[in-house]
Amino acid sequence: MNLLDHFILQHCQVSLLQGELLRVSREGAMKDAKVEMNLTPRLMEMDAGHKLPAYQVSAKLTCIGGASDESGPAFSAKVGLETVYQQTSGDPLDIAEFTTHHASLARQIYPLLAQELRGLLTHLGLTNIQLPFDLNPGSKKISVSQSEVRSRVH
Repeated sequence: MNLLDHFILQHCQVSLLQGELLRVSREGAMKDAKVEMNLTPRLMEMDAGHKLPAYQVSAKLTCIGGASDESGPAFSAKVGLETVYQQTSGDPLDIAEFTTHHASLARQIYPLLAQELRGLLTHLGLTNIQLPFDLNPGSKKISVSQSEVRSRVH
């Protein structure tokens, strides 16, 4: 089930910007970074007038880069969003069913997180960042709570 067929994004707010650069990298050095996205859904209290539920989804995107030698970059950056999804059609989804299918929201939330992460990494001086702009919708490897994606950074 694709939750985006039954829910609209009603609210989005940046809740976390955290960055740390431990060493300055060599110019042009290519290093690996681990990128992880986590989504945590919660049922919101329903208004008396709403028959369909709304869910808050906390989202975090973390990027950790490092090198075993002293000359490579060592950094961590984390961004977080709080989103609210309101159900607009279908039978009311309970929290168990929403949680089972909440990974379908990743393709809408990821670009918002990635844009904030790019800005944060730029502030850290990591200007040649190669993050994907979208997630592969057919990928069976998307597991928003514990996924790892290898990316390259300069």
